[in-house]
Amino acid sequence: MISNYSNSYTCNQSFSKQLSASLKGVIFDMDGTLIQLNVMREIIQQIYQIADNDPLGKDLGRDDLEVIISKLSPEGKRQAKKAIDEILQRHVDNMIIQEGGPELIAFLAQNGVKRAILTRNYEKNAFLMQHNYTRERNDATFDLIVGKDTYFDESYQPVQEIPKAQRIHQICAIWRCHPSEVIMVGDSITDDIVEGNRAGCGGTVLLQPKGYQLNDYYGTTVGNSLERKPTLCVESLTDLMQYFFMLFTEND
Repeated sequence: MISNYSNSYTCNQSFSKQLSASLKGVIFDMDGTLIQLNVMREIIQQIYQIADNDPLGKDLGRDDLEVIISKLSPEGKRQAKKAIDEILQRHVDNMIIQEGGPELIAFLAQNGVKRAILTRNYEKNAFLMQHNYTRERNDATFDLIVGKDTYFDESYQPVQEIPKAQRIHQICAIWRCHPSEVIMVGDSITDDIVEGNRAGCGGTVLLQPKGYQLNDYYGTTVGNSLERKPTLCVESLTDLMQYFFMLFTEND
């Protein structure tokens, strides 16, 4: 189902007309977007346990995980990062492709729209995911893959957590387009929607499988600020493909 966000964020006509005329590319988050993310409960439990044992974290409330981690001691942050990396690696090793994903990527390719992966996971895992996509459809490929260890230039060290908004600008520079000509798609308000809006993307799409947010404690809580409001919400990548089909049909 294609829907405006509950209570409700509208995909207004100016948005559709602008993108139908100028859409150059779509940037996708990976974990929870292009592949299913079924490890949230384990991640939450691990971070809570680390926080409870941390001198700076034991009195913290049950907030957004990124907020909790930011308030931990240096050792607590290290443990949290290691725990998340290990859980996500197991998740990638047993990855499940998001339903409708290969068909969407192939559809965009057929219509001349560039595709990029932008993930906080490692680049090698993103290439593995692309390999699994092409096993489903040989034309389900990406023009650019950017992981947290992707090396762009000498001013950024590999494996440095660079804000996604900055990465979006780098992708647009490579594609020689303006951020207003791309769409950011992801499952996290904090990590995908906020960063896409900060970068000045032409639109941001929140994926909500079965119509609900994946987890209120992992960057999916929608706030009142414009930065935290997606332009469009969809329940599946199949629904998003239907939206793009309508967009391209209107442009014809």
